[in-house]
Amino acid sequence: MTPASVEPAMKPQVPLSRQISFGDDESGDQPATTDLQPFPPFRLCRLDFREGCYQINFRPTAGFVTFEGTLRVDRSAPDGGADHLIVSGDLYSKRPVIGPIPGPVLPVVGAGTDEEEGADSGLTSLAGSLSALDNPIIPSPILRPRIPIFPRARYHSYLRVTSVSAPVAVPFPKKCELTITAEQFNYTQPPVGQFKGTFPATPSRTVTMKLSKVPAPFPFSLTGGPFYQGRLFEGGVDKGSITLAWVSKFFRRCTLEIDTLVGAVRPAPVPDGAGGTEFFDTVFAKTGWQLSVVQDQLNVPVPSGVTPTNCWSSADLHALMTNVRNPATNLDTEWRVHMIVVPAKLGCSRGIMYDQIGVPREGCASFSDDGYPVGDSSNFGLAANKKQRDVPRAFLRSATHELTHTLNQIHQEQETAADNSIMTTTPSVADVLGGPATGAPGVFPDQIKLAHNTNVRHHLNHMPDPVIRPGGWPFASWFPTGAPQAADRHDFDSSELALTVTATTSRVALGQPLDLSWTMTNTSGVSLRAPNDVSIEALFASITVTDAEGRERPVRPFVILCEHAKLSELEPGKSITASAKVFWSTAGFAFEKPGRYRVDVAVSWSAQGVMVGVQSGVDVFVDYPTSDTDNHSANLVLHPEVGTWVALGGEAYHLGEACRRLQALSRTAAPAGARAMAVGGDGAAAPRVLDGFADMLPDRAKLARLRPELTADTGGRRESGSARAAAPGRKRAAKAKKRTGRKG
Repeated sequence: MTPASVEPAMKPQVPLSRQISFGDDESGDQPATTDLQPFPPFRLCRLDFREGCYQINFRPTAGFVTFEGTLRVDRSAPDGGADHLIVSGDLYSKRPVIGPIPGPVLPVVGAGTDEEEGADSGLTSLAGSLSALDNPIIPSPILRPRIPIFPRARYHSYLRVTSVSAPVAVPFPKKCELTITAEQFNYTQPPVGQFKGTFPATPSRTVTMKLSKVPAPFPFSLTGGPFYQGRLFEGGVDKGSITLAWVSKFFRRCTLEIDTLVGAVRPAPVPDGAGGTEFFDTVFAKTGWQLSVVQDQLNVPVPSGVTPTNCWSSADLHALMTNVRNPATNLDTEWRVHMIVVPAKLGCSRGIMYDQIGVPREGCASFSDDGYPVGDSSNFGLAANKKQRDVPRAFLRSATHELTHTLNQIHQEQETAADNSIMTTTPSVADVLGGPATGAPGVFPDQIKLAHNTNVRHHLNHMPDPVIRPGGWPFASWFPTGAPQAADRHDFDSSELALTVTATTSRVALGQPLDLSWTMTNTSGVSLRAPNDVSIEALFASITVTDAEGRERPVRPFVILCEHAKLSELEPGKSITASAKVFWSTAGFAFEKPGRYRVDVAVSWSAQGVMVGVQSGVDVFVDYPTSDTDNHSANLVLHPEVGTWVALGGEAYHLGEACRRLQALSRTAAPAGARAMAVGGDGAAAPRVLDGFADMLPDRAKLARLRPELTADTGGRRESGSARAAAPGRKRAAKAKKRTGRKG
């Protein structure tokens, strides 16, 4: 592992196991350090509480619902304290099956009482199980157990283990028992259509598991690992039976599917310096994950109308990923990430991730023909101005960076500090390595460490399943947004670093996007180390909308485009500007109903392990609809697909429902310029919603070509003047995108 250079500057807003030690009274499952006295007699305990993933099954004494899940025993954690120990787990509910069970099934392990378990036949081999006369078990297929994966909707709770006792010896007649104490945080599932549920701020209960090591029943006998059975207690009260079955030396498992566009080159294994190679699977193996790499489609066709060697628009790339991903993927039965490799060109971005394809964090993209322009860093050495395909080690690092984003990890410039690890941005890694610009051996890319640092390792292995797994929580929703509060004394004084936020209007119609911009200026007399990109896509900036009742809603970035971002020198008097349309994100619509709102922008980062930042905002009022046309227009656009269209910058013609609704909106009334003379269908003035969509409406010609079913209802008639009048907005959108320098 790459050690994090400083302690994390922020505390995740989810329960998370930390370092623990073996019980003080019993030194743990280690060789005895003192001689055992003959009296009283002692028995040696060989509990073999080894590192890895265990399948956990709990059957309460009361009720019909049982629980299953995983327990991760991390005995080599670099941040695990003196005993290098961190233990965490996740539980899923399992309701009883009503009616006949089709086909032979495996027995419920550890479901009976102590007496029943003691009377078990003791058959642990496959041969013995198949030959049993009473209720012979014929498993089909016969597979060695592996890390289990459970449906997201059945997630029940997180286990934060606080102590473990695994004695090496006990006096007779005391039993050798493994004792695990854990705080249990019961999970509230998200509402329908959303993905982020909630954990309580304090534990729902504290439980203690007392377990004895017993012969592993089939099929767990195939793993060669330990098996434990025992009882679970809450406040000294026996709550039911529990089993732990070791299934893997890894903590979690996932599949990476890599598809490659025609003309692109995918990342390849690189030498590890010891005679072997490093690739995605070996990088994640060092972290503790079992990653399977499926290099699937090699020559994905170039989409119609796309020049693959140009910078890709967010909409075109999102459409490609939507169409190419494996339709058979079931994220309730496997953790699977889709990566698409396309050419692009130098200066676009080395990679990108979307917060949502169909569900959060399904996929990412890597650009083989982009690379290492000197404008990003003067320390790229021999890689300077080269394509990624020509710098294999840096290419693999960048692609692994995007993959780790899909597992909900953020930049270390935000969380700890820039270092030579995977979740530091590429320019910052080059700057950390430094070295001569000639690219002499020992600098970028030769010294790139293909490893996560200890902080990211901890998150990947011990954060709750919903936060990490693809299809779970939206990106970066586990950490606090906003700049540090003034009471923390970590915010800049306005005389040092100022943030100015402006909006094109202080009043918007219901359903109208708000055009917001902000500028961060060094108002001091010295150079300051600050982000070089303050767009929300670069992750240093965040937007929070607060309604009149004080309810906060984050506006999360839908497109994570951050490979140019880093902390760099901001000279006195210099400014950095960014903008966004505040409308919708995976957290929902920013303005769901009329009323008063506060829109705050915060830019924050880690300065030597201390969170610092600036914050400012504007007040906005969302007007009440005054006509049927206003109501109809708001109803058209307050739909998640229209939100996705806006988040992608428009032209997302693969979003059929968005095209239909925006086509209908364009026919509702004339845009703002003609409002004085135009009326809506009910005789009212044209809806103001159109003001926010003037640059975002579908192009008529493209819509007719790509979505002919949406224009067929015109019967060959010419579109109304109001629809034709919307066309100039496309030119304005192109000019605006060029002005902001946004690269898709």
